[in-house]
Amino acid sequence: MNRTGRVFLYFSVWVFLALGAVILNIWNIDWTQTHIVQGVIIIIVLGVLQGSVLEFPVQTIATLIIGGERRHNERASADNLTLVLNYNILALSKDDIDECLHTMYEAFMGNLSENISAVLVSATGDEALKKYELEVRDNYRALIYDELFREGLNYAAGDRSAVDPLRLQHVWSKYDHIDQNVFAREYLDGVCDEFAREFMVVHRVSRVLRKCGQYQDLMLLSEGDDKAYTYTDAAYYGRHARPYNQPLFHQSPDVDNIFLRRFDYTLVLDGDTGVTKGSVFDLLQVAAANPERGIIQPAIKLHCTGTDTMFMHMEAMRQSIYEPMTNALTALLGQSSFFGKGLIKNSVYIENVIGTRENVIERVPIDVLSHDTFEAALLRPLYCGSVFLLEAPSYNYVSWNIRERRWNRGEVLLAMYFWKNAIGVPMRWIQKTLQGNKFVPIKLRTESKLDFVTSYIAHSALRQMFMKPLLLIYIIIHYRTSLVYRWASIIIIMFLVLIFPKFATCNRSNYKYVLLETLASLVQFTPDSLVGCIRIVRAIHANLVLNAKWVPQRAVEEQFKQSNPFLSSFKHLWGYCVFSVIAIVLVVIFVSEAMLGLIMLVTLFLLPLYTGFTSLSPDLRSSRALAQRRQNLEQGAVNTVSKPDGKSQTGGVSAFANVAFVSEATPSFDLSEGYFQRLQPTAPPLYPQLDTVSTFAFNTRTSDEVFPHGVQTTSGELFSIPSGDPINSQNASTGTLNSDGPGGQIQTSYYITRANPNERLVHVSPPVLLSEVSTWTHL
Repeated sequence: MNRTGRVFLYFSVWVFLALGAVILNIWNIDWTQTHIVQGVIIIIVLGVLQGSVLEFPVQTIATLIIGGERRHNERASADNLTLVLNYNILALSKDDIDECLHTMYEAFMGNLSENISAVLVSATGDEALKKYELEVRDNYRALIYDELFREGLNYAAGDRSAVDPLRLQHVWSKYDHIDQNVFAREYLDGVCDEFAREFMVVHRVSRVLRKCGQYQDLMLLSEGDDKAYTYTDAAYYGRHARPYNQPLFHQSPDVDNIFLRRFDYTLVLDGDTGVTKGSVFDLLQVAAANPERGIIQPAIKLHCTGTDTMFMHMEAMRQSIYEPMTNALTALLGQSSFFGKGLIKNSVYIENVIGTRENVIERVPIDVLSHDTFEAALLRPLYCGSVFLLEAPSYNYVSWNIRERRWNRGEVLLAMYFWKNAIGVPMRWIQKTLQGNKFVPIKLRTESKLDFVTSYIAHSALRQMFMKPLLLIYIIIHYRTSLVYRWASIIIIMFLVLIFPKFATCNRSNYKYVLLETLASLVQFTPDSLVGCIRIVRAIHANLVLNAKWVPQRAVEEQFKQSNPFLSSFKHLWGYCVFSVIAIVLVVIFVSEAMLGLIMLVTLFLLPLYTGFTSLSPDLRSSRALAQRRQNLEQGAVNTVSKPDGKSQTGGVSAFANVAFVSEATPSFDLSEGYFQRLQPTAPPLYPQLDTVSTFAFNTRTSDEVFPHGVQTTSGELFSIPSGDPINSQNASTGTLNSDGPGGQIQTSYYITRANPNERLVHVSPPVLLSEVSTWTHL
């Protein structure tokens, strides 16, 4: 069956079931005891609610018929295609920068090729943080150089087992025709330096269009246009417009490096989006086989580890359970949503979304938050479920609720543009009334015409959002309606939403997780008919007055990590507890036969308890307890320890670490997190001159209670350090330590530098695993 036939059958079944539900609702009302107006209202509310809910069983039926397995898209050679890994950030703290650049480093090194660059587009305003971004960039550049130089020496020596297989294929194999000694002497330094310089940070001048504007400007810079011509017309955007011909980015060598590079594709990513090893090459091959597609949308996999919260595990579990339905629906419709993270073809995007200097299009509204909906409507993404990006789930219910509220605000803005007269005009009038002189009239330069399927996909989040007030209205009015089967309607709704879709996804291997997710969903989403309405009201209010104070999601998560999760949950959700207690008392006294409302209010009262409990790890430890346990381990074992990484499933990921200074009083090097961190001596005699030959021993230990690797101790003789003139990275003595580490053989190289007579640094390459507790001892 062709696409038109599949789409027609899909929506025909949906309409047929919806009409059947309306007929059953009419039959279920006892008209002899129900006023006709009240009966009509209940039929309308139930009709719309059940019509929306029936989307889930229709998707379930489609999944059972066509299958929910991952489709393997057609592929072609992509050797000549160029791509930029684009991370975007507006940093509020150094933690934001560290996380983002570390994630970008892993993505870059896991997909290294001469055709792939990595660019962080920063909209950070604080000058100190901007400077820090450049410092961290330089640190990672040095790390990239060190790791590639070590690997290049192994390649030149013919030790292919010590070379990453992907880099051997995409980087080193291109030099197979060159003599190994010549390569090491004449080529290796330049190759490593060139790749290090492809790890870039650029600072955007304007914040127009937020994240979407960041990668739009990056595309235009790549095409050779470094001055603004989009979103500069005050007739459309008022004072939100930026000056015409304003520089897109602050001048820097990285900006010059990108200018006129004409990248074929941009892989747009958030600051915490992980890119799995080799996945960029897979995406480019799919793109090469589908050159007409403007967006290739990889799957998004929610990724968590054993020390993450139960809420995070349930979110990841929920996504995994419903993955077959996503695979089936995107195959049936032939397109998917754009998740704001995906592979964009620059030429198609510029032609259809941005426009040229001579013919400006600007299809994305300047004030929109959910830019991906407009982009998906125009470019109709191809879903690539066999390749996935990594993303961390929300930490707990509170941070999830904050995210949902932010998304709701974006959906309200979308509704103002999609239904310009019905919603947009009244909302703009209210905005003008409430904001007074602060109101800025905004017009959309180029409207987008959506076909039926594209509209269905674009409005899916909006449909789910407005199911909450419909359900609340039904709960409020149904008790005064005489129904033949009072509980039939709500039981059917809950069954269709929570139970029936499991028939398409449940199997022998995951049935326990399906049962657990279903029970958790009952607790989490039953009170959401009220909490969801509050989110919508707050989202609408924020769009009307434009002065809403949004609490950063990271700040909330850090608060939970540093305090008792139950107390923090009550601090954020106490209002729901108080409201539910008062409402329960009033309902019991004044309302009879209101069991459905009581169930909702009881689950609302339990919400802080549920939030606190699911903020614990699966072994019932809080983040504070885990942090304290880790701190005790660090202080009891060694002087300093690198911090374990919460994202890694195997217990640690690479991060640069350096070793600082031998002291007569404390004859050991302390491993400290950071890059080229220099600890200035307090008194010169404490730092002795090293002898002509100095030997160092290296020891590691991990704890099975904190780190998944288990317990390990490794020691070995390292290298000699000559005395004399200050040592630099060009003439530094180097050595290697081979140890049987967790997961296989580990080879680590080291060299020592000296900035002044009283300061020495040992640089570690590749970096020590973050889960290792390490000390250096001067023997």
